[in-house]
Amino acid sequence: MKRYLSAVLAVLALPVVIFCAFGAGSNEHEAGGTVTITDMLGRKVTMPKTIHRVLALHPIPTGLLAIMAPQEQVSVDSYFHRSLETHEFEYTAAEYKRLSSLPVTGVYFNGLSTEQILVLHPDVVITMRGDTNIEKEQQQTGIPFFAVSKAPTSSYATTIRLVGQIVGQQKRGDEMADFWAKTTQSVQDKAAKASHHPTVLYTGKNGNMTGTPGKNTVFGSTLDTAGGQNVGDQLPQAFAARESNTVSMEQVAQWNPDIIIASGAEAKNKIMTDPQWRMLKAVEARRVYVPRAFAGLDGLQAVLGMVWVQGVLLEGDDAAAEAHLTSVMQSYYKLFYGHTLTAAQIAQPAGER
Repeated sequence: MKRYLSAVLAVLALPVVIFCAFGAGSNEHEAGGTVTITDMLGRKVTMPKTIHRVLALHPIPTGLLAIMAPQEQVSVDSYFHRSLETHEFEYTAAEYKRLSSLPVTGVYFNGLSTEQILVLHPDVVITMRGDTNIEKEQQQTGIPFFAVSKAPTSSYATTIRLVGQIVGQQKRGDEMADFWAKTTQSVQDKAAKASHHPTVLYTGKNGNMTGTPGKNTVFGSTLDTAGGQNVGDQLPQAFAARESNTVSMEQVAQWNPDIIIASGAEAKNKIMTDPQWRMLKAVEARRVYVPRAFAGLDGLQAVLGMVWVQGVLLEGDDAAAEAHLTSVMQSYYKLFYGHTLTAAQIAQPAGER
């Protein structure tokens, strides 16, 4: 018995992973206490009509479960857990305490084990579209696996609707997805009317000062949707889905972007003080920017990052752009998390949370 308990505790201590894919999220039929739903890989997955335990293997679905199905959420993934402290403001004290105390799993691309999933007894598992083992894991565990997506940025609306449908919170999911879709459409409409689409380099992710995202990533698609021309779009197709492609400083100089977006305050400081960057026109014109801490270009905030980027690219980060961003950020946080932001939080740059 002691040996069995030790084994269970050891499993719970290991990282667990969740898988996500790309699809429509439509009901096909209901019968015998089950419902069949199409995920974002186009897979038709049958699950119980009512679920009591759900597990996610990526920060995007993990974060959505924390918002829409906290009582059914049985774990958090290791990446979500690692960044939880920086997102503490988004949750009440009770919510933060609950999330901090949940078992920690891996993500679909790092640290997954069938045993970890089985010990937690989920009714369904949510993973990402990039999970190549989704069918294998579903067969091994006998648990329905659903795939969702975070790239391109516009796919978040479908992801949110699908997660809401899976956890029995379709109305809530539709409200959140409608906000995402409406905001994205507004950004697209404004970009379509723009007479100039500046070239832009996003860099500095995880300290990689010459790393830039490909066109099929959430970062790349956010820049392009906002009305910019992501220089990473020019990379070969093999690099299109990578969020940080390391290029040479010579390549950066050849691109010579109109605007540079640094991942955080530290990255911006390096760009502005390093002699290698001085010859770039974005640096000379001091058009190097840092996203807002509460409106980043990745994760569930990416829709806000898109609005911020557009204000920088097309409107020169002027007062009107700032007022619009403030309004969108307040609406988002009220809808998604139930509270608004202070003026200081709205203005806070990334890297200071």
